[in-house]
Parts: sequence; structure tokens; C-alpha cells
Amino acid sequence: MLVKVSSKGLITLPKALRETFGIDKGDYLAVSAEGTKIVFQKVKREIDWENSDDVWKEYAAKKLVEE
Repeated sequence: MLVKVSSKGLITLPKALRETFGIDKGDYLAVSAEGTKIVFQKVKREIDWENSDDVWKEYAAKKLVEE
């Protein structure tokens, strides 16, 4: 599948891929590089972003990437 990168660096995941991997509005994807490939992986979000503690948010962001 071919997608175009916008002037702001945005891409749209094709509907077929979203349906195949169960990606819905508001879901989070971890992005990484494997050689010359860009890899997207759906991650679970079980984090209280409303918590005002900055240390918690830093921990939570790391946890998202690790899952």
C-alpha cells in the first residue's frame, strides 16, 4: 500500500490495515526503526493522563513504548 506524507509529517493508515489490526480512533501506536523499515505496533493504554505528577507521566510514556 502506498501512503503520502503530508507537509506536517502526517500519514493516514489505510482502512484495511486499521481493520486487520483493530486500530481505532484514539489508539496509540509505538513507532520504531528496524534497519531501513519504520515499524508501527499497537500498544495498550492503561494510563491516567489526568494525573498532574510529571514523574508519573514520564514513567507512563516509557511504559507505553515498552509494551
